[in-house]
Amino acid sequence: MLELLVAVISAAFTLIIILDPLLSVSMFINLTRDLQKPEMIRQAFVATGVAGVLMLTFLIFNNLLFDLLGIELESFKVAGGIILFILGLQIVLGLDIGGSSAGHKNLESTDRIGKKSMAGVIIGTPVMCGPGTITTVMILGAQDGILLTLVAVILALFCIWLILIFSAQIKKLLGETVLVILSKIFGLLLTAIAVHTIWTGILGLIALSV
Repeated sequence: MLELLVAVISAAFTLIIILDPLLSVSMFINLTRDLQKPEMIRQAFVATGVAGVLMLTFLIFNNLLFDLLGIELESFKVAGGIILFILGLQIVLGLDIGGSSAGHKNLESTDRIGKKSMAGVIIGTPVMCGPGTITTVMILGAQDGILLTLVAVILALFCIWLILIFSAQIKKLLGETVLVILSKIFGLLLTAIAVHTIWTGILGLIALSV
């Protein structure tokens, strides 16, 4: 039982790192700045709901996708790990690979023209649930099983929802500088997870070829 609990918490912690709630805090505050508290809470529900639907979709159908494409989990680990490593470098070094910063500027521009009702969708995807999150969910689902990963997804999303609800208080308490530093630490943890994922994938491929 204890081993199962540790596995769930470990998977949930990994997902929280991938979802990068600290990045979402500042953006969520900006997008919901002029909204009343009830609408802000509703947008937090929308954000976690959108991210959750996407994550669960890829979790449930991951084995089907692997079978249709004819690829092994080990190959996906290597490819997914490379993506996670690049995303981690973006966060730690402030790099703009693939125009992500431009994308965020476009989202902020959307806010300025008055589409406040889209805040939850924008935060849900692509800010929280992007390629890295989808990759991680598929790897965890194939590795740890759908049920365990499902519990981890629900736990992670609940934590993210709480963070969004209290985003203004968190930013006020920590300040912009501390949020940036913590986000860099999250990015460093993400690169470490990526290296481990790539390494286990390579070892798995070697074992399959022997």
